[in-house]
Amino acid sequence: MNVIVISNPSALSNEAKIINMLFENGLDVFHLRKNSGTRSYCKQLISEIDEVYHNRIALHQFHGLTADFGINRLHYKEQQRKQLQEAKTGLNFKDTVLSTSIHQLEDVNDLKGFDYAFFGPVFNSISKPGYAGVLGADFRLPQRLSSTKLIALGGINASNFDEVSLMGFDGLALLGFIWNDLSKAVSNFKSIMERC
Repeated sequence: MNVIVISNPSALSNEAKIINMLFENGLDVFHLRKNSGTRSYCKQLISEIDEVYHNRIALHQFHGLTADFGINRLHYKEQQRKQLQEAKTGLNFKDTVLSTSIHQLEDVNDLKGFDYAFFGPVFNSISKPGYAGVLGADFRLPQRLSSTKLIALGGINASNFDEVSLMGFDGLALLGFIWNDLSKAVSNFKSIMERC
């Protein structure tokens, strides 16, 4: 099962150091999403991440930074994706891994050109209190017509990892479980990797 970590939306102290440690401990992909961050902050953060991991970073904004760092992963928010689809703009980026987000499972069958999509919140969000999960513990993914992989997002931690794996997702994304307590970021990540 693929494990993705999404950055905290705010700037954090020692952020690059923690990200490097996550990669050293088996992180597959890191999604850089700084909703209120500046381009210069994101550029500085990437420059502090070991260059060997740059091809495993996905950009949610400031897509132009791909040229500066050899990054080949781009994420399009659901709204951006829908605008592109309405404009009938093709997403044919050769050698680029594309991801997006969906909030309705049936939308996965309409995705063309995307390698994977986040779906959630699966459980009650850790990083956004009051953001309730949409799936029951006995949920199983239905058969899909799309080759786009589905990544579970929302409220995932070591205690509910087994439920996620039984649901049939291709991977999982972590946010609050990693960033809500920086002193436990790496140990929490390791607890997930041990179960994988």
